[in-house]
Amino acid sequence: MSTHFAPILDRTTDTDSGCHGQTCLPVSPPESEKTRASEYAGPCHPTTAIGPAVDVHPLRILLVVESSAGGTGRHVLDLAQGLIARNCDVHLIYSTIRIDRLFIDRLAAIDGIKATPLPMRTAPHPRDVGVVRAVRRYLRQHGPFDAVHGHSSKGGAVARLAALGGGVPAHYTLHGLIMMDPGLPRWKWLFYLSIELCLSRRTARVIAVSPEESRAAVRLGFGASRVITIPNGIGPLALTPRPQARRAMNVADDQLVIGFVGRLVDQKAPDVLLKAFATTAKVAPHARLAMIGAGPLKPTLLDLANELNVADKIIWLGECDARAYLAGFDCFALSSRKEGLPYVVLEAMAAGLPVVATSSAGVEILIEPGINGAVVPPADDVAFAAALIDLALDPASLARQGDASRRRAAQLTIDAMVDRTLLAYREAAIKKSK
Repeated sequence: MSTHFAPILDRTTDTDSGCHGQTCLPVSPPESEKTRASEYAGPCHPTTAIGPAVDVHPLRILLVVESSAGGTGRHVLDLAQGLIARNCDVHLIYSTIRIDRLFIDRLAAIDGIKATPLPMRTAPHPRDVGVVRAVRRYLRQHGPFDAVHGHSSKGGAVARLAALGGGVPAHYTLHGLIMMDPGLPRWKWLFYLSIELCLSRRTARVIAVSPEESRAAVRLGFGASRVITIPNGIGPLALTPRPQARRAMNVADDQLVIGFVGRLVDQKAPDVLLKAFATTAKVAPHARLAMIGAGPLKPTLLDLANELNVADKIIWLGECDARAYLAGFDCFALSSRKEGLPYVVLEAMAAGLPVVATSSAGVEILIEPGINGAVVPPADDVAFAAALIDLALDPASLARQGDASRRRAAQLTIDAMVDRTLLAYREAAIKKSK
């Protein structure tokens, strides 16, 4: 990895949280509108993707991301590595405020990327003007670029504002459309919508990571001709073997482990999962709940576990690499109020786990109810418990659905994600040159 220069703006310790959307309204489309993972499997062909790939010269790409952590950070680095492998000249401007160790370590190991740190706040802030100017200056000094690609709300806004008038096509991946947050106050919803609508008209491609997100973007007026769907993908997983993972959790062979991975925050609704698990444990006393993650709700959740009399059945694993435990789980649970297309579900499926998730968790192309898991309404611990109980009491179905999850996950790859994104860049560059 090479770095052009030190941070473009002074480093700051401000950690404004703001509003940062992670998807999905609990809207269930008709069966005819639902999209399956197989539609995104394999290489990208002109007849099934975005358009004809005519120009094949190596492209120069600038990626911009504020959320240098979690799924968004992972996606950006997957994309960067894939583009470099396809002979693209990849530049990255990333925030140093919302960042995790996995992003830092992995970025340092990527050869050929030209990375520049730039502090960005999540919430709107007066300093955003300086951030946009810094990115615009970068485009001038290190261009010309064939595409600038912003990721998530702040990264997308900064990238598109910086690209205005510069002649470079701007792309925007949503990673969770903020207006799909059911808890967003009306005034904030209108504020963010007005920004998104203004910027969408200056965007070559608005990239949704799930069909649910794509439909919402079109309904909100982003433009059906601009919005495309490119799901996240994963590569081979290096998992800790099941016996070792279960020993680390101190669970017996005859105990069923329900796994959760995520930050302990309101968006993930871990309280709903704990309530559902408490109901499940009454019917299936051999069940255990393994919680991977940390966050501000941890003390409240500990109290809730005691109130529900399941404290002795919950394994708190803290913030760690989920791959050390995934193979030791028997099924996976995601109770989120909103998501994009969660990597953690893809990894759970690749590990051979059936998944119970909420309909607001961006899982339409991941989970087929009764085939590799169940989809339940958000904030409904009774329905969630019923789905967990069905799996806990039927080992044969558990194994069969786990196998189906593994096959389904194999259809969504990093290569397919990168190829489709590169095709979007090329199409926009060709259109601009005409």
